[in-house]
Amino acid sequence: MTQTLSRQMLAALALMLVGLGSVAKAAEDSPRSEARQLELAGKYAEAIDAFEVASSTDALASGLGIARCRIAIGERELAERDLETLTEAHVDAAEPRAELALSAYERGDYEAAKRWSAAARKLDDNSVAARWVDAELLRTSGQLEEAATAYRWFFDYYNQQDIAAADDLRLIGRAVAEHVRWNRLTRQFDTLVNDFYPAILVAEPGYWPAHYETGLLFLEKYNDAEAAKSFRAALKLNPSSAEVHAALARMALASFDMENARLATARAIELNPKLVEGYQVRADLLMANFDFDEAIKTLERVRELNPRSEETLGRLAACYILLDGLADNLAETRAGQLIAEVEQHNARAGIFYYTLATALGERMKFPSAERFYRAAIEQMPQLLYARSALGLMYMRMGREAEARELLEASFAEDPYHVRAKNMLEVLDVLEGFETIETEHFVVKFDPQHDRVLARYIAKHLEAAYPKLCQTLGYEPAEKSLFEIFNNARKSTGHQWFSARMVGLPYVGTVGACAGQMVALTAPTSLKSPFNWARVVEHEFVHVVNLQQTHFNIPHWYTEALAVLNEGYPRQQEWNEMLSERVPKGETFNLDTINLGFIRPKSGVDWQMAYCQAELYAEYMVATYGDDALAKMLAAYADNLDTRRALERSFGVRQEDFEAGYADYVKKIVDALPSTARTKEQSLAELQKAHDADPQDAHSAARLARAHLDRESYPDARRLARAALAIDPHEQTAALVVARLHLLVGDTDEALAALEGAIDSESPEEETLALLAGELLKARRHADATRWYRLAAERDAANPRWQKGLARVYLATGDDQSLAQVLERLSLLEADNASYRKKLAQLALADKNYPAAADWALKAIHVNVLDVDAHRMLAEALVAQKKHGAAVEEYEVAVELSPEEPGLRMALADACVEDGQKDKARSTLEVLIEMKPDYPGAATLLESLQP
Repeated sequence: MTQTLSRQMLAALALMLVGLGSVAKAAEDSPRSEARQLELAGKYAEAIDAFEVASSTDALASGLGIARCRIAIGERELAERDLETLTEAHVDAAEPRAELALSAYERGDYEAAKRWSAAARKLDDNSVAARWVDAELLRTSGQLEEAATAYRWFFDYYNQQDIAAADDLRLIGRAVAEHVRWNRLTRQFDTLVNDFYPAILVAEPGYWPAHYETGLLFLEKYNDAEAAKSFRAALKLNPSSAEVHAALARMALASFDMENARLATARAIELNPKLVEGYQVRADLLMANFDFDEAIKTLERVRELNPRSEETLGRLAACYILLDGLADNLAETRAGQLIAEVEQHNARAGIFYYTLATALGERMKFPSAERFYRAAIEQMPQLLYARSALGLMYMRMGREAEARELLEASFAEDPYHVRAKNMLEVLDVLEGFETIETEHFVVKFDPQHDRVLARYIAKHLEAAYPKLCQTLGYEPAEKSLFEIFNNARKSTGHQWFSARMVGLPYVGTVGACAGQMVALTAPTSLKSPFNWARVVEHEFVHVVNLQQTHFNIPHWYTEALAVLNEGYPRQQEWNEMLSERVPKGETFNLDTINLGFIRPKSGVDWQMAYCQAELYAEYMVATYGDDALAKMLAAYADNLDTRRALERSFGVRQEDFEAGYADYVKKIVDALPSTARTKEQSLAELQKAHDADPQDAHSAARLARAHLDRESYPDARRLARAALAIDPHEQTAALVVARLHLLVGDTDEALAALEGAIDSESPEEETLALLAGELLKARRHADATRWYRLAAERDAANPRWQKGLARVYLATGDDQSLAQVLERLSLLEADNASYRKKLAQLALADKNYPAAADWALKAIHVNVLDVDAHRMLAEALVAQKKHGAAVEEYEVAVELSPEEPGLRMALADACVEDGQKDKARSTLEVLIEMKPDYPGAATLLESLQP
């Protein structure tokens, strides 16, 4: 039996289609040809009119064209009536009967589909459309062996016949693709996309379905780039193809591009209000936002369009389980009743179970998803992607050995599967990792780069474990897996981290949690360091509350708890965001905030989602008490959605909760210093405003500032002086004048201009910053301190003023005040190690050794490879007589800087104090070999001789 698409037949097909194309070209002025071109271009109303004109000479073909157009715009009932009329007028024609079979199958009336396909095959047993319907009916009734034979027929028929009709070739391509999947002949996908479908376009260059089918094949391999190219080519030919817009929506949703998915879905449904695929994607969007009730309503609408679609019913069953939970006895549940209904029609409903499992897996309901993936594999072994999907999910669960087995088998069957390929490469990288196992954690790491980091992460997690678990009221049943990814095999650590989480090369964070495992980009692989201790605690909070709520917690609330438990003040960027967006009403609510995390429109939206999530949690505590957060966790654990969780936890409707929250946020914003910037305007706009009112000092000052920025100094000076003449306290004008004086080194005049205009009650930020900075340069420390303190008191979250104070205190040697400022800065800028190092240095000098140890460790939390931080930590530990811990720190310092002899001498001293004489001797021997005359080394070694 032939198992491949014959290359000879493909070549013959291309030549034949070229000839047919020439014939079509010659006849393109015929009415039916014109109508067909309009149909393929998506101009369906015009095409229907043109087909009606052509029906006088070719009633059958024109009638079929009209039916196709009507179905494309959602007028299926009218199309079927037209087709039935055609069957009466053309008693010997198989085509209208086959079209009726296709239409009946697509709306889930399988009895009618079977009846019409039989009628078509009675007239033409080689009717491609009728054969396709029969194959699908066999599959959907569980007769998989018979369906396999039916799909194989298309192989044989194609290789034995000259087939010219593009619509027939399209269905042959679909059947061949199914045959290829079931028989693991996946190399034939290359033939389909590179030879078969392009050959169809030779006959009909406007035949957009060829591009569409090609795109679907690429999409199922997660080859988004090629899929997008094919879909764009289809839309170029037919912008009104609802199916293509739905496919683009699917692709966007898979990439968490929620806005484009929404737009494409809306467009698909607008073009065809009865398009099943469009409503399925709409339901997926609702499920992604945890709106399962609305998803059910949408799926019920789809069910009316096709009550037998296993893709629809699988989603519906998932929604039932997500809302009701998965009971041990499914029989009495909504999901159980739906499953029984599906199995009554199809005892081998693999696609139903695969769809159900996928929807649950995307909501991180891993145990339930595993159950249904297993059911899909068991009931329908022919499914190509169930094993790879289960393997990918096992990776998210941290079950890597089981994942490898499944993914290797899947990739051997389908070497085009991008995510499976990427995940196998991740597993290869993990093969070279080493493991640190503690009481509650397993940490895997690249020993070439991250041995030190992994030790400190493991130690920090164990130290944080009791407090976080007590705060959240839950301990994970099993050890939590953390994996650290660094640069390897010509890919960055972040690319490996991303591939580990989703099998694709980009995730927009440095850490991510799948509920039972956490992946982390090694900070040592990045140009900009980050506070890894903060990140691992944040991710462990996700581990805890995802598990304690059985993965029912919505995205916004787990992020709220994670940020809240970090213990840092709200950052300045968030305050500025709130000041700008809250007055404009550009905020999320509980119905939309999840989208800010899943696929924000911008980085600002993403930050706003985090900011608002934390504020929701703060509002709950402030309004409903210290146990408010725990009450919500308990509600989510009982499978309630947010609306019901609020009602049970606080006795409040969501709308009333939102109103109270809005007032709470408004009060926060009202208390913030004004950070709003004047809207940027062009020079022409500023000039127009000044010309309209030359006596307006502020407009003159703004125009002067614009000229200053453009280095038009004479105009800037003239306008600034004019503004000050009108209003001597115009701060922007004083800023311009001062900067002009500073350009020529006239500091005294600059200061005079600034001090003469500055308003201590309402200082303008840039003017105040310039004044304080110049006072510091002029060593007028008391005056600089006064202004910086004023600004810091007014705008406590802005690190700019704290940094100014730090410079003053450094210049004046006021270490006590400097320490206070640096402590504040260390909270405002959590990823900056220099503040922490300086605080450790100050504490050592002040002999406050516990504080020194604490600050040195916090510096290590940002840069674990900082030798000075480890040295200071060791010195502080020695001073507290914690010699064993000091030995460990000195060993790390020596590991990081093996050429520094002083570290080895300090290590030896600490070993002696801790009673580790053998380690002290070996350390000294290495030191003396490196530097024979190092002071005190030989004497200490001699004293240690037995």
